Parts: sequence; C-alpha cells; structure tokens
Amino acid sequence: MEQLTIILILLFAVALSRVTSLVSRIPLPLLQILFGIILGQFHLHRGLDPSVFLLLFIAPLLFVEAYRFPRAEFLSLRKPILQMAVGLVLFTVISAGYFIHWIIPGIPLAASFALAAVLSPTDAVAVAGSTKGIKMPARLMHLLEGEALLNDASGLVCFRFAIAAAVTGTFSPGAATLTFIEVSVGGLIAGAVIAYLVLRGDKWVEKLIGPHSSARILIFLLLPFAAYLFAEHFHLSGILSAVAAGFMSNWMLQDVREAEARIKSEAILDMVEFTFNGLIFILLGLELPLIWKEIPNIVAKEGFHSSWQLAGFALSITLFLGVLRFVWTWSSLKWSFYRQRRNDGLRKRTPKRLLAATMLSGVRGAVTLAAALSIPLTLSDGTAFPGRNLAILLAAGVIVFSLLAASFGLPLVMHGLEEPPEASIETQRRRARIAAAEAALRMLEQAEKEASQYGDAADGIGAITAKLTDYYRRRIEALSGTDENHYKALTLRNAERQIRLEALRAERAEIKRLIQDRVLDQKAMRPIMNKLDTMEATLQNT
Repeated sequence: MEQLTIILILLFAVALSRVTSLVSRIPLPLLQILFGIILGQFHLHRGLDPSVFLLLFIAPLLFVEAYRFPRAEFLSLRKPILQMAVGLVLFTVISAGYFIHWIIPGIPLAASFALAAVLSPTDAVAVAGSTKGIKMPARLMHLLEGEALLNDASGLVCFRFAIAAAVTGTFSPGAATLTFIEVSVGGLIAGAVIAYLVLRGDKWVEKLIGPHSSARILIFLLLPFAAYLFAEHFHLSGILSAVAAGFMSNWMLQDVREAEARIKSEAILDMVEFTFNGLIFILLGLELPLIWKEIPNIVAKEGFHSSWQLAGFALSITLFLGVLRFVWTWSSLKWSFYRQRRNDGLRKRTPKRLLAATMLSGVRGAVTLAAALSIPLTLSDGTAFPGRNLAILLAAGVIVFSLLAASFGLPLVMHGLEEPPEASIETQRRRARIAAAEAALRMLEQAEKEASQYGDAADGIGAITAKLTDYYRRRIEALSGTDENHYKALTLRNAERQIRLEALRAERAEIKRLIQDRVLDQKAMRPIMNKLDTMEATLQNT
C-alpha cells in the first residue's frame, strides 16, 4: 500500500509541475527536479535500480521518440546523426577520460574513462524537455533528437568496456570493437525483427476477426518492453532494440486504416510521454539529496579543500564536454563545407549561433545517472571501486549544470533567429492542407461523374458533391495567398467553424438534458457522445 501511495504522489507531482511551469515560466525539467528534491525530504525515495529504470522508463520513451521521428528527415540526416551518435561519443570518452584523470588524479584512468562514458550520451528526454517551447530550426531539432536516440547505446557499450577494464585490469581494443558492432547491430536487428513479427501478426489477426483497436493499442504499448527484454536476454543493446522497434512501427503502421486506433494510440502516447518524462526528472530530483549527503565524506576521503571544489570539478567537466561538442560539430561542418566547395565552388559561412545551440543542447539526463549508479561497488579482488561515489556525484553535477545551461542559454542564443521559409513548420502544414484539399476536389469531381450509377439518388449525390466542393474550394482560398481575399476567406472559415462548434455543443447539451430527465439511457448514448467529442476536437484543431 505504501508503494502505491508513493506512485500516486509522484504522478500528482508530475501534473502539478506542468501547471506550475505554465504559471511560473520556469523550464519544466528544472521544475520537476525541484519537485523531486522537495519530495525527497519526506523520505519517499526507495532506491533506483538502473536496469529496471532503463526498462520501465527509458525504453518506452525512446520507442515513442523513434516512432514519431520523421523517416525522411532521418534518412537525409543519417550521416551527421551517426557521426554525432558514434563518433562524438568515442571522441568524448577518450578526451574527457584523460581530462578527468588530469584534474582529479585520485580517479584512476580506467575509472575516468568509465565516468566519461557515462557522460558521453545526451539524453533524448532531457533534450526534448529543455528545447520545448524554444523556436529551434527543424533540421537542427531532428539532428539533436536523432543523435540522442542512438548515442545512449554507444555510450553504454563504452561504459561496459571501461568498467570491465577497471575491474579486471585488462582491455583489448580489437575485442572491444567487435563486441561494440555485435551489440549495436544485433540490438537494431532484434528490435526490428520483434516489431515486424508482432505487427505482422496483429494485421493477420485483424484479417481474421476484424478491427480490434483496444487490443492493438495494448500490443503496441507492450512492444518496447518486449524488444528491450529480448535483446538484453541475448546480451545485445536493449536501448537500440527499443529504438529500432519504434522506427519499424513507424514504417509499418503508416497504412493503418482504422481511424479509431490511430486517434486512441496518439492520445495514449501523448499521455505516456508526458507522464514518463515527468517521472524521470522527479526521480532524478529524488536521487540528488542522497547523493549530496555524501559530499562531506567524499571531501574528507579524497582530500579536497571544500565542497565548492567538487562543484568546480563538475562545472569544469561540463564546460569541457561543451568544448568537445563544439569542436566536433565545427570540424564536421568545416569538412562538409570543404567537400561542397570542391563540387560547386560556393563558400559557406559557419553558422555560429547554430554551433552554440548545438553545444548547449548537449544535455545529460537520467540515462547518465542510471549508468553512474550501476558502477560496481568492488573490483575483482574485492577492494572498493576507486572513486565510485565521487563519480556519481560528478555525474549528478554535470546533469544539473547541463540542464541549467540549456534551459537558460538556448533561449538567449536562439532569440531573434529567423527560420528559413522552406523550413517553417506552419508553412509545411499549410502546404499539406492545400494538397489534401486539392486531392479531395479531384475525388469529388470523379464522384460527380459517377453519380448516374445511383439512379434516383443521382440528384442528391450531385448536391452533396457540390456542397463539399464549395467547402474545399473555400478552404484552399483561405489557405492560399496573403491578400485581402485570403483574409476574408479565413474570417469566413473561422466563423463557420465557430458556428459548427456551437451546433455540436447544442447537440451535446440536449442529449445530456434527456439523459438527466431519464428519457435516454446514459450507457446507450456513450457512443454518440464520443462521436460528438471527436467531431468537436477535429474542428478545434483545423
């Protein structure tokens, strides 16, 4: 009962933090961490098992991120995404490992590499939370999200090798490379295969028994857990398996014709994403007070002057990680521009603000903390793992500093940056609505030609197509151009939408009155009320 109470309190804190952020304008991730710190004072903490945490929270969230990631953008950005997700991670592990050992000689080199591996991946959840509400170029956001989806696996694999080297005292670069490829590629294949088999089986069942939206949604929600557990069972990357399952689901479910399943699944995914995102940051906040309590012991054990020296180390590592990220991105852009200049002779300027935004977007989050907490307590000879508590504390400090840098630095860097017209999301949405309306007009034209086959109902069919044709033409007129006619058409369309909304609300109010007067049965009327709700939601979003 106590565990259930704690879960309910945490869920309430997630909802309350969202409301508070809308009122206070404080970035939501920071506010949720603060809520977690406050709740930690009431002894709600029950320990964070890293393996369970990755399964229950990180796997489904990365699955949702991958499922919603635009396929065309991923394919067009696959090279820079892989460069950031693999190349930058390896560059960070090596460079930051030596840097950590240099500024804190008390941490052995192998343990320094382990800490650097913990800090190497950015967190997809933290990146999304920190950039929400900030006007970021769409291409940059896709790059950051794609990087964060894939670099968890490369960072965790590097962490596994660094820990093995620290514990056993041996390391083989050749074996590590082969294992890295096996774990990564195997995880991707495992996730794709699991998703394909499950979704193909679901389609087969649908052919036999017809639509089953509720069962389909439940199967869909269980998919990331199945992919993760299957991969981990064979010692592959469960994280990459969940990501691959998300991408495969994106590809296979594009042609799902059952509108009810699409509407329900999107609503549930929104709720899962919001709830799990919030829980991750609140759990992170719950961990911080316990970590901070170790500061006096760490200061005394490591011979530091004060706790401020620890904060200085964490800040120095955060800044160094930012420099590494800046150098890698700048070098990649320079090389890309050089190759383009050899082909077309055009010289491009390096976008300094976008470089700064990329550097600030290197947010570390819950994956970093979960990996740090999984550092073993002892070495193979039974002695304590050197600098374990210090590594956990430094990881927590880097998480906080990187979140602060992104939350307050990104709005300053991106302020006033104009997005190219072709990249504007609103422009793309308008273009899509116009194209969809034109497709509808072509269908109506064909339907009008075939109206004679309905016999006596031909005149009625003609009237219906004429009415719908007028509706779609007015929609195109409202979406096209910027002159006075466009403004008038848009005003008329908004007025029509408002009248339709009022009519739907009048329908709902009348049905409610009849239910209250016991003229109609509430249970029997539920499908009608649901249909009215769907129609109203559709009108409000058009």
